[in-house]
Amino acid sequence: MGRTVYAEERLYNYLMSLAKPDEYTIGLILGQSTGQKDYIVHLAKTPPPLGKNVVEESVLSSPTDSEQNTVESHIKSVKDIPESWVADHAKHVTRMLPGGMRVLGTFVVGPEDAINDSTNAHKFRSVLVAMHKNLSHNKYLCGNNNEEHLILNLNSITQKYTCKSVETHKTGMMKPADWKFQTKTTKWHQLETLVDFDRLFLISANKNPETLKRQLQDILKSISEIIESSLVVIEGEVRSANDTLEVISKSKKNEKNCKDNDKNNDDKSIQINLYIPCQENNTSSDVRITPCSASIRLVGQLVSRTFVHHKANIEEANTAIKQDIIRSLASRLEMHWDSLIDEEAGSPEENITLHEPPRRVLIALPDSKVTLSDYLFPGEGPQEALLSLQELLDLEVQESNVQKDIELQADPGEFYAQNEIDVKAVNLGTDTSENRQMKVYIAGLGIAILIVILAIIVHKLY
Repeated sequence: MGRTVYAEERLYNYLMSLAKPDEYTIGLILGQSTGQKDYIVHLAKTPPPLGKNVVEESVLSSPTDSEQNTVESHIKSVKDIPESWVADHAKHVTRMLPGGMRVLGTFVVGPEDAINDSTNAHKFRSVLVAMHKNLSHNKYLCGNNNEEHLILNLNSITQKYTCKSVETHKTGMMKPADWKFQTKTTKWHQLETLVDFDRLFLISANKNPETLKRQLQDILKSISEIIESSLVVIEGEVRSANDTLEVISKSKKNEKNCKDNDKNNDDKSIQINLYIPCQENNTSSDVRITPCSASIRLVGQLVSRTFVHHKANIEEANTAIKQDIIRSLASRLEMHWDSLIDEEAGSPEENITLHEPPRRVLIALPDSKVTLSDYLFPGEGPQEALLSLQELLDLEVQESNVQKDIELQADPGEFYAQNEIDVKAVNLGTDTSENRQMKVYIAGLGIAILIVILAIIVHKLY
């Protein structure tokens, strides 16, 4: 049995708006996949890579001059589609999607049934493989979980469409898929949570010096492992993996109706809490002291808003929530280290520096409760988010639709005030690596003494 794909009728109208008599338009299919069903939330035309550079952060090679010239003079045939161009678009768009949603494939609008031609079919596979490889370079974007990708072809002359699914990393065989445009709106469960970060990462003095980018990548790996191992609690309870969110949503609605007869609870979100497992106690009597040259403190709040289809179970919800948190953090840190021109001048002990990655803002899709993300650096406003939406998602929305205050900006004055005492302590005498190491030694010794005292107290009592 082939895949069944559900999309709202407005998306068919969008495809028709892209139809041109002698040109091709390619874009991305965005949505959520579950079992043999896919739910589409948006179709986004891939923009030309000229002007604002869509491929500036590519891990693949940029399009060649011939590719750029082809794009500039429009796409006259399927073979002219530059693969890396589409692959980069997929990476940038993945950053904007909530957890649990991915780039499910590509669509092509043109004056023929291109998908039925064997030569064109090979080109479509190449585009999907390039997209797959690009997303594979950063697993923390959580964008490469698809076993199959979709290809949707709309004939701009006959106005008929054909959809097929492709096993990208297996045989590459194309199979028919049943794409259904429907008038009714897809129902989504909205999941919300807030994650507080306040963790200290010590930089070992015994290791070779690393760039800030490498250090942030190590932090991302550590945080990802922590989030993956965390316990998800939904509406105050640990749920069975096979339970459905629909039951929880109806129960919550009934409770609310009993209180105030509120009839508009379909839009109420389901509250999520994440509990991070405690680190195992070290029962060894040996205390290991590791000299450290510097430290990085990750502190702040991350707001997560995720959407899962109306038939989703708890396991799907848990996966979507964790993906959203990891994807959001990965997107910010990647954008941050790519924005750095030079490392800070001087050695780490001479600097206490505030690094403020971009904050998250949310924008609702037209005629949908699903929100997409954009990330704004300090000093940027909603206008930058609107430009990203227009360029990457082919969407025009009003500035008032940008939810820009869900996360607060950092206060540099407060940060440096909190660290003023530490700065004075480090600057007493000669500021050497030994002084920095001594801070770690004292901390380790203090913890060891505390453990001994607690052991004596327990022994006396029991």
